[in-house]
Amino acid sequence: MGKTMSTGLVDDLKKERERFVAFAFAAAEIFFEIDTDGKILFESGAVEWLGSGKAKTGSGSMVGELIFDQAHEDDRDILKALMLHLGHKGRIGPMPIRFMSGGRTVPLRLFALRMQDKENRTFLAMRAAPLSGGRPEDDSIDSETGLMKRDDFLEMAKNTMATSNYGNHLYMTVAEVDGLEEASTRHGPRYTRRLLRQIGANLKALSLEGTVAGRVSDRHFAFIHRAQKDGDHFETSVETLSDEVDLKTNTATVKTDIGGLDEDQVIRTLSYVLKQFVHDSQNCDFESISNAYEALAGETQRRVNGMRSIIDSGNFKIAFQPVVTIKGGDVHHYEVLSRFEDSFGDDTPADMIRFAENIGIIEEYDVALVHKTIDYVRKMKRLGEPLTVSVNMSGKTLDSGRYVDSLLGELKTASSMAHNIILELTETTAIENLEPVENILATIKKLGYSICLDDFGAGASGYQYLRVFNVDYVKIDGTYVRDMVKPDYKPTFLMSMIRLCRDLNVKTIGQHVETRFQADFLRSLGIDYAQGFFYGKPSFTPQKG
Repeated sequence: MGKTMSTGLVDDLKKERERFVAFAFAAAEIFFEIDTDGKILFESGAVEWLGSGKAKTGSGSMVGELIFDQAHEDDRDILKALMLHLGHKGRIGPMPIRFMSGGRTVPLRLFALRMQDKENRTFLAMRAAPLSGGRPEDDSIDSETGLMKRDDFLEMAKNTMATSNYGNHLYMTVAEVDGLEEASTRHGPRYTRRLLRQIGANLKALSLEGTVAGRVSDRHFAFIHRAQKDGDHFETSVETLSDEVDLKTNTATVKTDIGGLDEDQVIRTLSYVLKQFVHDSQNCDFESISNAYEALAGETQRRVNGMRSIIDSGNFKIAFQPVVTIKGGDVHHYEVLSRFEDSFGDDTPADMIRFAENIGIIEEYDVALVHKTIDYVRKMKRLGEPLTVSVNMSGKTLDSGRYVDSLLGELKTASSMAHNIILELTETTAIENLEPVENILATIKKLGYSICLDDFGAGASGYQYLRVFNVDYVKIDGTYVRDMVKPDYKPTFLMSMIRLCRDLNVKTIGQHVETRFQADFLRSLGIDYAQGFFYGKPSFTPQKG
């Protein structure tokens, strides 16, 4: 008898110690111990925050009740998914989850710990969440799954990686779930929505902090996580969701630790891979999705490293295409165009520049391009053959601000040649921070450089740039020139752009001029300058007109 009492006392002390450790490690305000079925075995802390007050004991305690019944009905699937994956994870959290107190919703941050003992007990530690509950705004959430929409997911992933203690030592998994269309056809939309909510719940339970997961297309999902095998566990969990439909899931996982890139560039690279994969995956057999995704990720990383090598070594060339006065045909200046000896497969120079923008290293390339252009203009000046050039500058370079100091440093050292250099602001990506960019361009103008707005008319933002930025030239988007050969072509928009620029005292340039008809048409409309194969193709040595 004494031995039994002693063993029982030791066991009780051991349990209390484990409870205290689990409680303390989470710095929690509410604590539960539950069994494998989710029944509450022990409670402590501010438990009065939760529960309906209809506890079985009649004293307000929730001991003996199911923990799932205390959660908000929309978050019960998340709690069940958490319990499912806890055996694999061991510890999950913090993750946002809502509980109920009477008719009131209580947002909490939940930590879960599974004890690897014969009872497989689970400890849940909770603390109050921020006023927002740590939940994204409704317009960023996919209503069917409760996950982030694609662009919002990528933005959250970027912010998480920038602030997380894990740095780049994370993984991103993309998953394709096949069978959802069958579920909708056989069992209707309500049944399918139920499956989608459960899929979302499993993704949240496995994702970093329970939030960094998104729906990136109708049947594609992605999430950031810590353990490499999390993708496999998601695949297994989804395939057991329904006895009525054969759900097949295929996942592929890539590590976010890409050497030589900061967090912003890493997430841009992953974003690029994700978008390209979703766009092209329709051409893949279902069984080849994983290989296709991993191959794309590997190819993207190779291209990133290749582009970085080109930037660091300066291993690219510049070509020159003449921009002529529309009336006399004499060369006014040359546009500097990038040419790469080491290209990526069939990529054109424009493809490579666009890739650099997508993965976030265009800023470095722009500075390298300006540096090489300045060196060439300086050399020609020393040789007694001065020339005026325009050099492309991505709006992203000025918008991000990361390399603005380097850019301004290059321009200040060459201020004596400022009248020979035009900075051509490209509109490949929209500029978000107009006021800071306006200030940067004003500084560049004060140094004596001219500013040209490229591809004007290609998007609505060009008119906003023309209103805000003090530019000297506007290059009309080439589609307006190419369309001149169409039988029903009307120059209404082109005429309005030319008239607007004239009123603002901004010179206009027509590009992609390939025929005399187009050249004569532009001349009749009163455009100032023109560029295109009709006047000269790009060459590595400026060709005098």
